[in-house]
Amino acid sequence: MVRLKRPLLWACLIAIAALAILSVYGAFLGAERAQAFFNSVPVAIYWGAFVVLLGAGIVAFRRLRWVPSLLLMHLGCILVVIGGMWGSKPGQDLQQRFLGTERIYKGRMPILEGTSENRVALADSNDTQELPFSIRLREFRIEYYEPGDLYIHSHDGRRWKLPAEPGRTQRLGGDLGTVTIQRVFRNFRMDISGDERIAHDAPGGLNPALEVTIERPDGSTARRYVFLQRAGHHNPDDPLVLAYAQSVRHYISELEVVRDNEVVASKNIRVNHPLYYDGYHFYQHAYGQNQYGNYTVLTVVADSGLRIVYSGYAMLMVGIVWHFWGRPLRSALRHRRSNERDGNQ
Repeated sequence: MVRLKRPLLWACLIAIAALAILSVYGAFLGAERAQAFFNSVPVAIYWGAFVVLLGAGIVAFRRLRWVPSLLLMHLGCILVVIGGMWGSKPGQDLQQRFLGTERIYKGRMPILEGTSENRVALADSNDTQELPFSIRLREFRIEYYEPGDLYIHSHDGRRWKLPAEPGRTQRLGGDLGTVTIQRVFRNFRMDISGDERIAHDAPGGLNPALEVTIERPDGSTARRYVFLQRAGHHNPDDPLVLAYAQSVRHYISELEVVRDNEVVASKNIRVNHPLYYDGYHFYQHAYGQNQYGNYTVLTVVADSGLRIVYSGYAMLMVGIVWHFWGRPLRSALRHRRSNERDGNQ
């Protein structure tokens, strides 16, 4: 065993150096290519060898077993690697083959507003697979930072920016007149009654717009409606171009999990704040609108191995904190108490 310690130590150091090199290389590949690279067969062999080396080190080096902080760090690394391998696509394929556990590794789920869906388009094929429950999209909405801005452009290159608040006025000079924001709509609707058109803010939905009046130098007044989501067509004879802009704050999907015709969970998800249910994470991926209304696209990811990885990271962090801060602090306190006892004698 003594003869094996030095080669084992060097093998572990080489494996750690290889891990650093692979991590740097993977950082330049992008998310999808890096995932494929780290799940490839050669790298999977490396992960297995790395776990074996760490386990052999615990057996060969007695100090790793006697010092709890070192043991926690090594066991934490082993759990992180095992959890990652368990949750990878090859790992899930092996689980399905030998354990009969059939799960969706990763896919996309488009859902139309007001409808439910349980079919997932698999990421690695053109097939679909059904979940044992359904996801209902109650509503999709976009939240913006307020108040937004009205941008005004003249044909001769002059530009102005006006906060999108009722009553705001911008004087453009004697040749162009004055622009005033009259109303701000969250969901603009126009009702037509006979010859009269009535603009109002309708409940529900999302169609932000501004009602703007332009007072020309000759005293005449024109009314414009400027929309956030639809720029509209510009009249080449008009001396002004108006645009309404807001910075997006959140894309929000109001989701419900339906199982056996009952709502068993719900959450308003947004970017980096997914819904978790029954071993799956549902992330906000994309959105859109078609002739049937608003829709959202969710990314569906299984959490196989994730708890093992989190447990490994927790053990690793506890071991690091205790080894580099806890043990020295405890030794310092013991030394101080020993000096105090010696001084009292």
